[in-house]
Amino acid sequence: MDLNPYLGAVAADLEKATALADEVTRNVTARVAVAVEPALRLAMTQLLADAAAQLTSELQSTVVTVRMDGREPVLQVQEHPAAASGQALAEPATEDEGTARVTVRLPEQLKRSAEALAQAAEQSLNTWIVQAVRRATQPAPTDRRNSSRRITGWA
Repeated sequence: MDLNPYLGAVAADLEKATALADEVTRNVTARVAVAVEPALRLAMTQLLADAAAQLTSELQSTVVTVRMDGREPVLQVQEHPAAASGQALAEPATEDEGTARVTVRLPEQLKRSAEALAQAAEQSLNTWIVQAVRRATQPAPTDRRNSSRRITGWA
């Protein structure tokens, strides 16, 4: 998704807001617009990732992910592998009532490994980490040898 039209619109709005200002103010505003572009780009990408996570939680058989292609986010929509094979899907967790921001400090090598795995899965690092934490926090499977029913799928 090309973010440049949106960033251009913000810059144009700043230019309009300072149209009646003196030349120095307009120059400072133009420089500030250039300086905040990376922060705006990151905020817009985070917005897309949060929207993708919300859509995924509302769509039972579809996963929406955001991955980066250079500086641009790319939205992907995929069907759950379990749904594609006709298997039953696990019910989504009902305790999720939104998202929370967490800062995690990772050793650089671990971060590179996680990024490589996320890229191989064609997911953003954030989406990959969320799924890894979900898998790690699911209850351990019980002994199923006595059960004739088996449910598999993604959550």
